[in-house]
Amino acid sequence: MDYITPEEMRAAEVRAGAIGLDEATLMENAGAAVAEVVEQRYSSTGRKLLVVCGLGNNGGDGMVVARRVGGRWRVRLLLLGEESSIKTKSARNNWSQLGARVETAEARDVPSLASREEWFDSADVVVDAVLGTGVRGEVREPLATAIRMINGTRGAKVAIDIPSGLDPASGKAAEATVRADLTVALHRAKIGLRGKTEYTGEVVVVPIGIVD
Repeated sequence: MDYITPEEMRAAEVRAGAIGLDEATLMENAGAAVAEVVEQRYSSTGRKLLVVCGLGNNGGDGMVVARRVGGRWRVRLLLLGEESSIKTKSARNNWSQLGARVETAEARDVPSLASREEWFDSADVVVDAVLGTGVRGEVREPLATAIRMINGTRGAKVAIDIPSGLDPASGKAAEATVRADLTVALHRAKIGLRGKTEYTGEVVVVPIGIVD
């Protein structure tokens, strides 16, 4: 498997932007690809999907997954923070497009996370869209609790690009790190995934339109 550093990935995204593949298009492509993998892999095991989203572009990818799968599965999306704190225009646009086919809630702190425990318990598949490749170091609350709740679910756990809490460059795992059954790497596998199967599970790579 070919690996790429986070810096190389950012450079590839800049090159893609120069030829018209902007952030919104890459986010749509990424979410669509992950949604396809989820449906292909897990439709026979149950159709209750929980997508746990952070406030950055990884969360935006998760929002696309939820929108794409919604209508065919029962889909719930838990945003780890307030709608007003979503960090990028592309992610905000995807939040606004979720529609009635996706049940949404905001978890601003640990108590509000605890109130959604049933969402975790009942899910057949949980998508980790909490932290992307730009995050380093220990995970703060309420994200750390959300990661522990993801790990405690009975459903299959699917990480978008990299399990939240795993450093995409060094592979160092934070105290709270998702232990995925499947990691869907975008464009190319990030170098921090190498040799970390206890966190990544199986790794599959999906194209998102970037050409090296």
